[in-house]
Amino acid sequence: MSTKQPVTRAEARELKRIDEKMSREGGIPHEIVRREWLCDMATELKRMVKAFERTGRGAKDLLEALVFAETEGVDATLLAEIRRELGQRVKKRRAA
Repeated sequence: MSTKQPVTRAEARELKRIDEKMSREGGIPHEIVRREWLCDMATELKRMVKAFERTGRGAKDLLEALVFAETEGVDATLLAEIRRELGQRVKKRRAA
């Protein structure tokens, strides 16, 4: 039984582009990969804040993600912005 999942044409083009770039240039520097990873982490945190429902599990997951992001080095300014947004959401729910 195969566990392979088909890729879309767009994904295949992107994979081919990455493969060609790797062949030409020999890879992506670690600092670039890490920078993009941290950016993706901040984007995911923003998504989690927008979806936050104030459940026990949701709060635990969000807190863990914030701590992990801070530990890994997500920009402090971005984290402060994310925390402010979370605070505003909590404040609005308390007022309602």
